[in-house]
Amino acid sequence: MKKTLAVLLSAAMVAGLAACGGGSTNTATTAAAGSAETQAAAEAAAPAAEGESDGTLRIIQNFDPGTFEPGNNDEQGYNRITTQIYDSLFRYNKDGVLEGRLAESFEWDDDTHLRLHLREGVKFSDGTDFTAEDVVWTITRAIKDALPNYHFNIIDADGCEVVDDYTCVLALKYPCATMPNHLASPECCIASKKAFEESNGDYLGGAVIGTGPYKLDSYVQGDIIKLSANENYWDAEQAPKCKNIELRIVGSGESRATEAKTAQYDVVLNPNSRELDGIEAVDGMHIVYGQTAKTVYLFLNMKQPPMDNVKVREAFARAIDVNATVKLAYQSVGHPAEAFIVPGMLGANKDTYLKYYGAGHDVEAAKALLAEAGYPNGIDLEITVNSSDTERCDMAEAMQAQVAEAGINLSVNKMEDAPMREYIDGGLHQMCIYAFTAQTMEADGFISQIQPGSAALARVGYERQEFFDRYEEGCATLDESERVKIWEECLEMLMEDYAMIPLNHQMLWAAVNDKVDGFWWAPDYEEVYYNMLSK
Repeated sequence: MKKTLAVLLSAAMVAGLAACGGGSTNTATTAAAGSAETQAAAEAAAPAAEGESDGTLRIIQNFDPGTFEPGNNDEQGYNRITTQIYDSLFRYNKDGVLEGRLAESFEWDDDTHLRLHLREGVKFSDGTDFTAEDVVWTITRAIKDALPNYHFNIIDADGCEVVDDYTCVLALKYPCATMPNHLASPECCIASKKAFEESNGDYLGGAVIGTGPYKLDSYVQGDIIKLSANENYWDAEQAPKCKNIELRIVGSGESRATEAKTAQYDVVLNPNSRELDGIEAVDGMHIVYGQTAKTVYLFLNMKQPPMDNVKVREAFARAIDVNATVKLAYQSVGHPAEAFIVPGMLGANKDTYLKYYGAGHDVEAAKALLAEAGYPNGIDLEITVNSSDTERCDMAEAMQAQVAEAGINLSVNKMEDAPMREYIDGGLHQMCIYAFTAQTMEADGFISQIQPGSAALARVGYERQEFFDRYEEGCATLDESERVKIWEECLEMLMEDYAMIPLNHQMLWAAVNDKVDGFWWAPDYEEVYYNMLSK
C-alpha cells in the first residue's frame, strides 16, 4: 500500500483554498535556557543602533508560551514559536503540498501500521544524532502524558516500534488514511529523548533541544524570547538568513498596532484590525494577509443547561446576525462563514450550510423557538471569550445587543487565555467563542478534534455516537471522493444539532517592514518560518 506525498492533497482543494482570498502574562519571572555560553550569545544579540543591521529579526507577537515543550498547547501562537526550534516529520509548503521533513517517505504495512523512513544525518542543536528512537519516544510520551495533541490520539502508543536508527512503525488505533497529514502539524514536532532525560524534562532549560533552524537563548516571561541560528541545522537550503530573532510579547492588539506604526520592528503579528489602513500609510510598512484553514465558531455546550435543549441552541443561532457581527469585529479582513469549514477544503459543502444557517438573523423565529423550549418570557445566558482577543470580544458584545431583541439577556464573561482554557475544557461554560483549524487540509483535521479522548470535546459537549462512528469510517476510507461524502455527513450532523455556529473563516495579517523579504503565512496551521526571512 505505497503512498506518495502528492496524493494526500488534491489540486482542487489547493485552488479552492487559494481562492478564499487574501494574553500574555505580566509576571516578572525570568526563565533562561542553556549554559553560560548560551547566555553570552543572548547578550551578544542585543539591539543594534538605529539604522544598523545586525542580522537580527525583531518581531512582536501576542502569545507568551510559558514553556517550550512541543505539543504542550494547541494554540497557533504557541506552535508558531516551537516550530522555530523543532521540526515535524512532514510539512505543507507554500503551495499547500505535503512534503517530507524529518521523514523522507512513508508506506503502509497494512491499514493500521505506518512505516516512516527518516532522514539520515540530521543532528539536534546540541550536536547529538536524531534517530527513530526520538520519534517513537516523542509520540508515546505525548500520549502517555496526555499532552493536548489530538493528532496523536489516533496512535496506539504500545504498538509503535523502532525498526532501526532511521525506520520506525507507528501503530494506529483504527485506519486513518490522512495520518501523514496529521503528522505535518507543528504540534507533532520531534524532541530529543536524551536532552529530556538529562535535564529531567526541563522545557525552560536543557530539554529545549530540537532539529529546527533556531535554538533558544533566553526567555523572560511576559517580555521577550531570544533565539539564535542552530549551527547544526540539517537543511542547507533553508538555513536562517537572519542569525538572531527577538520575539517581543505584547498582548494588546491596539498596542501592537501602535508599535507597528513606529516602523521600528521587522514584523508585527496581528495588530488590531481597525488600524490596518493607518499602518499601511506609514512609510516603510505594509500588511501581508493570509487565508488560513481556521474557522472561528460559537461553541454551544450541549451538556450545560439550558444549552442542552436543541431549540435554545437554534434560537440563539437565529437571534444573531453573523455577517454584521463579523464585519463589525474584523472590518475589511472579516470573512463571514459560508460553509462549516473553510470553503475549498475537502468536505466543505456550502449548500448544506445554507440548509441550516441560510435563513440568517430572524428575531421572530428565535422568539418562537424559545417559547417552544419553555422560555416564552426570555432567558439568561452567558458567553465566554478571551479578553485579549479584541475581535472576539467585539463579536460577543455585538451578539449581546442582537439577541436582546429576542428576549435573551446575554452576559459576556471575558477571561484571560489560561483560565479560559481551563474553564471551557472543564465544560463549565454555556457558550464560548473559539476556533478549530482543519490543518490536514480536509474536514477530518477539524472533526478529529472533537472525538472521544480529546480535551476539546468538552468545549462542545457532543455525544452523538453516529458522528463518532462515521468519523472512524471516513478515516479508514482511502478513496478520496468516498471519504469526502462521509466528512460532509459528519459536518451535517453538527449543523443539524446546532452544536456549533460558524462565524468567521479566519484571515491573518501581519505588519511587515519593507526591508523584510520572504514573509508568508503557512496555510495549514498559521506558521511563520522566520528562517526564510531576510532583510
